[in-house]
Amino acid sequence: MGTADLIPGISGGTIALITGVYEKLLKSINSISWKIIKEIKTSGIKFVWNKINGRFLLTLLSGVITSILLFSWLLEWLFKNESIGLWSFFLGILLASFIFLIKIEIQKKTISFFSILFGIFISYQITKIAPSPIQTVSLWYIFISGFFGITAMILPGISGAYILILMGVYQTILSNIRQAQQLIFNFDKEVFVDVAQVLGIFFFGIILGIKFFTKLLTFLLDNYRNYVMSFLIGLMIGSLNKIWPWQNSISTSNLIENNQMVPVLPQNYNGDDPEISKAIAFVFLGFASIFFLEKIKSIFKK
Repeated sequence: MGTADLIPGISGGTIALITGVYEKLLKSINSISWKIIKEIKTSGIKFVWNKINGRFLLTLLSGVITSILLFSWLLEWLFKNESIGLWSFFLGILLASFIFLIKIEIQKKTISFFSILFGIFISYQITKIAPSPIQTVSLWYIFISGFFGITAMILPGISGAYILILMGVYQTILSNIRQAQQLIFNFDKEVFVDVAQVLGIFFFGIILGIKFFTKLLTFLLDNYRNYVMSFLIGLMIGSLNKIWPWQNSISTSNLIENNQMVPVLPQNYNGDDPEISKAIAFVFLGFASIFFLEKIKSIFKK
């Protein structure tokens, strides 16, 4: 999920949905409140920890943070040097995800084709919005970006990273994460204060945003599950054009910065080489990885 949230085109919510932890994650986050925290005094830490499913949340959060710290550098390199292979891999993941999710929902007879079409329309329109040309970013705007960015990150098909690009803060946040990593080995007080300010405000926005939105999503899933699940599947389908391996830029920026990309056929690709064979191989690899995850999940269930 952490790796997916770094990528402008795929959502951590997509990974949560296809690995079967999506609803569990929403309900666990939604269970956290001041009321339950106050129960520590009367019922003890262990009771509250179990009540909020703390072990699950801590494990998941640790994985997200670890992947963000480990792969932010690697992903930036892959964007610039192996973009076709990277996008092809995630295209394969989404294609396999559709098969599994639609199969599950059809078996439960909860599929709503109108909701799917609406989800496709919303997700596609979001991917067509031109990125913001903001040059300087204020702290209040960082907070708003965190609030709405996390909202997108837990929605399958809507990339939180892409929302940050649209709002013009993606590079700012990624740069501050890299600086935070560098501070571990080369501490600088002034840099630390600046980084702590930006990331602190950003994560505060994330906390408020995820609490508000998970409460809303939990309510909707409990009461309108068939429409919501169909809508989420539609969001994933509508995002396909954003992760299509062959994209031509209509600005002078590189792939990871604030620019707008247009999906094209391989023969119309402006890059050096469309690398069709590599793309096919990585689509297959991404497709197979979902089957592998499903196999692992079934083993753990047993």
